[in-house]
Amino acid sequence: MVAVASLVLSFLCYSVLGWLIEGSVLLVAERRLVNSGFLTGPVVPIYGVGALAILWSTADVRHEPLLVFCTGVVLASAVEFATHWSLQRIFGIVLWDYSGRLGSVQGRVCLVNSLGFGVGALAVVYLLDPFLQDILGQLDPLLLVATASASAAVLLVDWGHSAAAVLRLRPQIQVFEGSLARLRVDVDRQLASLGSGVDRAWAQRRIRLLRGSRRALARLEAAFPRSYVRSVNTSATKSESERVEVK
Repeated sequence: MVAVASLVLSFLCYSVLGWLIEGSVLLVAERRLVNSGFLTGPVVPIYGVGALAILWSTADVRHEPLLVFCTGVVLASAVEFATHWSLQRIFGIVLWDYSGRLGSVQGRVCLVNSLGFGVGALAVVYLLDPFLQDILGQLDPLLLVATASASAAVLLVDWGHSAAAVLRLRPQIQVFEGSLARLRVDVDRQLASLGSGVDRAWAQRRIRLLRGSRRALARLEAAFPRSYVRSVNTSATKSESERVEVK
C-alpha cells in the first residue's frame, strides 16, 4: 500500500510540476495566466504519465545518460502523441498544435519538444526523482497513504467533471467550427476580390486587416478538430484558397 501511495504522489507531483512549467512558458509568451491543462485543477497528467514511464523504462540503463536521453525523447513523444490523439478522438478537442514546426508529426509532436523531453528525462532520473523519493520516504506511512488517497479522489472527481463538461459542449463546439470555416471562406473571397496589386491606400489597409483575420482564424481552427470540413463546400474553399496567397 505504501508503494502504491508513493507512486500516486509521484504521479501527482510530476503532473503539478508540468502544469507549473507550461503555465510559466505561457505567462512569458502571452503575458497572462493560462490553465494549460484539460482538468480544472493545477495538474497536467501527461507529465505524470511521461515521468513514471521514463523512470520505469530506464531502471536498467541509468548508468548510461545517453540512453536515458534517447528513451525520454521516444517515450515522452509517444505519450504526447497518444494523448493528443485520444483527446481529439474522444472529446473532440485539440489542446496543442505543432503544425508548421520543425519535425512536426500531424501537429501532435515536434522535434524541439521531443528533444526537450530528453533533457527532462535526464532531470527526472538524476535530479528530481531521487529528491522526491527522499521526501516521500520520510513521511509517516499512514499520512502518505491518506494523502495519496485523498489526492487521487480529488483528481478522479476533477477528471469526471471536466470530461462531462467537454462532452456537453461538443454540439456547441461543432457549431463554432462550422462558423469558423464559413468565416474563413468569406475572408478568402474578400481577399480575392480586392487582389494584392491594388494601389489605393484604403484597399491596402483592408487587405492587411483581412490577412490578419485569416491568420487568427487559422489559429482558432487549429484548436479544434477539422471534422467541420464536411459541413463546408470543400471544393469551393480550395478553389478560393488557391487564388489567394496569404502571407
